[in-house]
Amino acid sequence: MTTASGKPIKTVLFSYLQLSNVGCEIIIRGTIRFLERALPQYDLRFVVSSYAPERDSEIMADLPHVEVIPMLSWKRYLRAILRQTKRFDRFWSPRFSSRAFARSNLFVSVGGDIYTIFDGRLPDDWMGYEAFATRHRIPSIMFGANMEKFEVLSPADRALLVAHLDRFRLLAVRDRKTEDYLAAHAVKAPTVVYPDPVFSLRPSTVVRPGKIRRIGLNLSPLAVEKFGPGIVDTYAKLVSELIKAGYSFDFIPHVYSTDGDKGLDDRFVLHDIYRKVDPALHGSIRLRDDALGFNKVSAALSEVDLVIAARMHCCLNALTLGKAVYFLEYSVKAKAMLDWATSETPYSAARDAYATVPADTLTLAGVQELIARVEDLGTRHPDGIAVDLDPQFATSPIWGIMAKVAL
Repeated sequence: MTTASGKPIKTVLFSYLQLSNVGCEIIIRGTIRFLERALPQYDLRFVVSSYAPERDSEIMADLPHVEVIPMLSWKRYLRAILRQTKRFDRFWSPRFSSRAFARSNLFVSVGGDIYTIFDGRLPDDWMGYEAFATRHRIPSIMFGANMEKFEVLSPADRALLVAHLDRFRLLAVRDRKTEDYLAAHAVKAPTVVYPDPVFSLRPSTVVRPGKIRRIGLNLSPLAVEKFGPGIVDTYAKLVSELIKAGYSFDFIPHVYSTDGDKGLDDRFVLHDIYRKVDPALHGSIRLRDDALGFNKVSAALSEVDLVIAARMHCCLNALTLGKAVYFLEYSVKAKAMLDWATSETPYSAARDAYATVPADTLTLAGVQELIARVEDLGTRHPDGIAVDLDPQFATSPIWGIMAKVAL
């Protein structure tokens, strides 16, 4: 089938991501932008699976070529039977319509840590996507992945994982560490370091450092899980001190849960901090509970001058909007991403607008130091600092690899 432009219509199916995590929504949106650039000879349609299709259809409503399809409740029983009879690997079935998968022309595995092995077991569901695609002669690519800890697998399982990765037409990884790691494990699939999908979504911006008045704060349940509940008191005290020094705050969630899952939803942690702050100071805090979804979160971030955030994609969302950012680390990803941005991209010209520390070590003095640097940078660059990654993207070998992916 072709469109009026004469281009053949091709369907791209994504692996499952939870779109109530705005970082996952960014990955989908950025990957769509990348694919439209990489495959201009096709009129692309995109398929996203969802446990909350009405909600996610609303989230993606501004992208007319995205179809949100529901997960099917009866599939859980089929998949349970396949596991119980030890046939899950051979006869893997998606949680959504198998027909929708089988009629697609390209499978794209997306996500951050889905191939970081935490429990010593193969990621059999993620491997199942590729196996299903291969059975139906659908090419597979992977975009935006980190991979670690293959060593915890048995030699036999490690060999299965490497063979699975070798069947991808492209492995686009987010950092050189992952590229080197895959090479060390003799992965032969074409592997390219390509920046996080947020940079495909917003390849250019203008960093506008200046007077800091309003600060955006994001903290996640993962940070509380890692550093303990005392971190809530730490941030309540920090927020109170900064308000007394003349600053105001927006508390901005980047992951929310329509099921009220306290282990996922940033709003619970931000509300806990809010309750610990003296009620006399609450007038200087806005709880942005309404900022749900990429477009609304981005609008909320646009209204602040400095963002202090634990969620990496909240940091990157703010970064690509031209904001000063304090990256709060609870894994190696934040520091690695900031090191890359300030050493290998045009963001290096604005490096004084950024800082990073482990989330449990942030201090009032540290925030004040960054504020002073940002305001000084603004004095030196009153018209802002233009950042454009497109020239850097244009020289990537990824385009030559994608040109060989026939749909």
